[in-house]
Amino acid sequence: MDLAKKILQLRKSRGMSQDELGEQLSVSWQSVSKWESGQATPELDKLAKLAKFFDVTTDYLIHSSETDELIFKTMTLEREQKKILEGQTQVRNRQFSIMSIGISLLLIVALFVISKYVMFPDYGDGHVFLGKAILVSGSLVIVSLNIFTNWRIRNNPKSISSERN
Repeated sequence: MDLAKKILQLRKSRGMSQDELGEQLSVSWQSVSKWESGQATPELDKLAKLAKFFDVTTDYLIHSSETDELIFKTMTLEREQKKILEGQTQVRNRQFSIMSIGISLLLIVALFVISKYVMFPDYGDGHVFLGKAILVSGSLVIVSLNIFTNWRIRNNPKSISSERN
């Protein structure tokens, strides 16, 4: 496989247009088109940028070999696998968020029941006020813990997936 075909294949594997690749390399889409059609060859600095952008070696781009297609397919599969794993992590994080919100709501309801009927029955204004104060402060603590936990999960997305693996 020659350089032109490699550039074309790498660009298409990323789902990019010639214009998008040109923007990444600070060249026009016409330059990319000429490279892909074999009418022109990228300058050395652009070749180095291409290799870095597509995460391949310049040797891979320049030299033709029998293993090129296999290398390309392996790179594509690795990229797809990474996308799948990231998607699974996002799903797990979403599930965790939903479960934690549900548990928080159940805790708030339980706190309400305990403060209203068990700990402080309506014997006067002082007891009702204390029950409401406990309900409000307990609810704030539960909601704060929920927000903090979900914030940590979102800022450290591997924490849920690494616990399961």
